[in-house]
This record gives sequence, structure tokens and C-alpha cells, in this order.
Amino acid sequence: MAKLTERQRRRARERAASAALLGYRNRGRVHYTQGSARWSGIKGKRNSRQGEYPFQADCSAYVTWCLWNALYLPHHKPDVVNGAAWRAGFTGTQVSHGRGIKATQMLAGDLVFYASSGRTPTHVAICVGERGGRKMVVSHGSESGPLYVPWNYRRVVQCRRYIHDGV
Repeated sequence: MAKLTERQRRRARERAASAALLGYRNRGRVHYTQGSARWSGIKGKRNSRQGEYPFQADCSAYVTWCLWNALYLPHHKPDVVNGAAWRAGFTGTQVSHGRGIKATQMLAGDLVFYASSGRTPTHVAICVGERGGRKMVVSHGSESGPLYVPWNYRRVVQCRRYIHDGV
């Protein structure tokens, strides 16, 4: 499979951020679950460019759905986020894929991992760009739906890039 060009990577980052923000705008309809329905966004082929979003997800399924919209739908790329053919995963599989980056390098579509204590990530959010010079993420971690918050609203343990020159 051919690598993405710089233009394709830029568009993929825009698509991932756009998908995340679509869920945020519809946060009252995006319910939180850790059950199998969390993958319904991808299983149901919910295409963000058609205004579709998942009705149920947890943090890792939500960011995977955003990146699936950016990488699989337009380019049919393999699952570089979880390595599970776009069918499964969690923060633990996500941190074993992609490429670690510094927070200063973060772009739209990159993932930010958080932990309450220690270094093991327990939550993930997706960078959607900047507002007022601050990097912002969309984070889905509760029944209140996806939130639009500064990237460092919780204790950050790492940042990772999945849309890069090797994809």
C-alpha cells in the first residue's frame, strides 16, 4: 500500500479533527459505554463527512472512530491505531501503535494519553487544533458526551501520532 502524500496527511488530520468536533457538537446524542456497542460507529460505518457520528463509544473507541474516518474511509489504510482491523482496541493497544511525539509537535489528529497516577494511560483524547494559541482536544469520557477542552486538562503521560509519513 502506498504511503500518504503530505497533502493526504494534511487532509486526514483535518478529517480526524472534523469527525471529533462533529461528535462534540452532537454530544447529547453520543452516549458513553464500555460495552461492545462502543464500536458501533465503525461497525455501522458512520461517516462523519455525511454528518454521521457514533451514538455510543468510550474514549478509545471514539478516537479510533475519528482516525478511521480520516484513514480508512478515504484511503482504506490498515488499522494503525490498534492493530485490530478497525474492530477492537483500547488505550493499551493504542500506545503500542503510532509514533511518540512531544506535546510541542502535536497536530490535529494526534492522540493525547492521560493517567491519574503512574505512567499507564487510562484515558485518551484527540487533538483538534488550536484556539487562542492553545492546543485543544475532544475527550469522550463520560455520559455528558464529548468535551472540547485544552490538551492538558488532565495529567498527560504521552502524545502519539498515527497520521505520519509512514502511513
